[in-house]
Amino acid sequence: MKVIPYALLALSQLFIPPVRADSPPAGGTASRAVVDLAAPDADRFAAPSHPQQVAVTRVRDGDGIDISITAGPAGYPGVHFIPAGGAFDLSGTGYVEARLLNTGTEVISATLRVDNAGGQASTTGTVYLKPGDSGTARAYHASPAKASSPVDPSRITQLLLFLGKNEKAARSFRVVSLAAGGSPGDKAPTNPDLARVKPADGILFGNAAPFDAGKQLVARGGAKAEPVRADTAAGSALAIAFSGSSSEGAVVRPARGFWDLGDFLQVTVRVRNTGSAPVALTAQLTSRGGPSDFGTLEKLAPGATADLVIPFIPRTPFELPADPEQERLEHKKNWGVKDAPGSRFFSHQTNGVHLQPADGAGPASFQILAITAGLPPPATLPAWLGQRPPVAGEWEKTFEDNFDGPALNTAVWNTYASNYWDKRLGFSKDNVLLGGGFARLRLEKRDGHHNDDPSGPATEYATGWLDTYGRWTQRYGYFEVRVKLPVAPSMFPAFWLMPDRGHAEWPKHRRTDTKDGGMEFDVFEGQSMWGPYRTTFAAHWDGYMKYHKIAGTSAHYNQPDEDGFLTIGLLWTPGHVSVYSQGRKTGGWDSPRISSVPSYLIFDLLCGGFEYDPLDPATLPADLVIDYVRVWQRKDLATAAGGPKP
Repeated sequence: MKVIPYALLALSQLFIPPVRADSPPAGGTASRAVVDLAAPDADRFAAPSHPQQVAVTRVRDGDGIDISITAGPAGYPGVHFIPAGGAFDLSGTGYVEARLLNTGTEVISATLRVDNAGGQASTTGTVYLKPGDSGTARAYHASPAKASSPVDPSRITQLLLFLGKNEKAARSFRVVSLAAGGSPGDKAPTNPDLARVKPADGILFGNAAPFDAGKQLVARGGAKAEPVRADTAAGSALAIAFSGSSSEGAVVRPARGFWDLGDFLQVTVRVRNTGSAPVALTAQLTSRGGPSDFGTLEKLAPGATADLVIPFIPRTPFELPADPEQERLEHKKNWGVKDAPGSRFFSHQTNGVHLQPADGAGPASFQILAITAGLPPPATLPAWLGQRPPVAGEWEKTFEDNFDGPALNTAVWNTYASNYWDKRLGFSKDNVLLGGGFARLRLEKRDGHHNDDPSGPATEYATGWLDTYGRWTQRYGYFEVRVKLPVAPSMFPAFWLMPDRGHAEWPKHRRTDTKDGGMEFDVFEGQSMWGPYRTTFAAHWDGYMKYHKIAGTSAHYNQPDEDGFLTIGLLWTPGHVSVYSQGRKTGGWDSPRISSVPSYLIFDLLCGGFEYDPLDPATLPADLVIDYVRVWQRKDLATAAGGPKP
């Protein structure tokens, strides 16, 4: 962010002298001012990020400074503070906090960001304020911001306060104080209502797992539910009775927050019929994103016991609307997938197991003996998988790399590229490892330079990158990969296609533009926060700024084979794309907007993403394991522009 020159003048009048780490406040908890907002000329040193939209005024009585922001195009308008000696030394503290008052007529979301040099270490805190409300935005040194490392409190190079973009209404707020406090190592508190808990051995209920019926068992619509002593080896059970009304139900839920079921692909409810009539039940999981597909138990005889299985993988392939732009679905959750059972289920944020009578079922009395998350048997793979595309036609294999050789085929693969995502990471050829018939993109904690260039940016982490830009392209075809995803926190692996219009189009941003018929295809993206079996499928077009469009799903579940690998494919023909998992079609899209521009291949392993846990160096290295990538072309769609480049 650009620094206004006058912010560098006479800063000693504004900033409080630092307290050294060798003389921290008692207990490390006393709050101390970082910036003296009562200074006579305090307003001079709160530098506007966008002077054309942001104005800074000292409060008349000296109690802070007022920030007013007019409507306009600025992305993150606000103010920043630069220390006189090059860095604030806040050793012995755990956080920086800004006390704010909303002096305007609009609700605001104000963020405090605290930076070290180089943009690789920063932390943020946000406060939401209604007009007239006051509150505190607190940024913890040990809780890094997105794509960042923890902050060294002895070397803070700037503080920023900013709001989000707003082109329609003016906003204003008062900065009452900027102070540091807490103890070294303090981390941002977790909202217990949003906490995710991985159940031991996948057990949600039963087998002596902790269970608080008062918090975790709910009966609805006239149903009855209570914990009982089971007359089986299960020990405890949940006794549930339905009178026959379709509005009845019983819910088993976490004591608080969510169950994190990212390591699994189904939940099994063990049911025993304790009544005198057959039991017919349906069950569904709920999550922060939406419900799962249904599990059904048909006519369980009196006295009998059976398993009711609730799958994470929807039985019905997802479908995208033909014209998501017209329906404005690119702004909706899950990127425009038409509503269908399971299309919005997020297993890592599961908040309930719902049981209800099946349609037409009469009164029922039964016990829940156990509820357990697990994996189905390994996927049964069709014979054609890896050998040909899934649809009829005259196809020819045009690209194949099984990574069986001792070295990477640099005639088709690049290992260096620009890094637009996370400046902590550097791409290195040494982090593309071959062996045992696999390629591994390895992310590790290792100081170096991006793209192994000593004159390039210094980086804390190294990772591998593969792409065929300028070396191989194809328009249309079937693209298939077999991979195993990493599980360390904050991993963001992907296989994707980007447009490449060829050497005649230059510069690169025009050559690879997703406008004018181009499109980014994310065949898969993983977020290790979701577990190793859930991925995305998405298409992006019309650039990445104001007119950016997106359609797809972030709830694409894949059943692993017996070796734990996922085989995912993209079928791309004129006006059509569909995605396959282990040989089964899992979704599709028909639209005239689908790309008609030749594309190149990309594998990457980044950290962060759009939903992630903090990066933990102790869990590294982590690998994206690639068994193969194979591409076919339908002969009638082949063009001279496809294939290897001279």
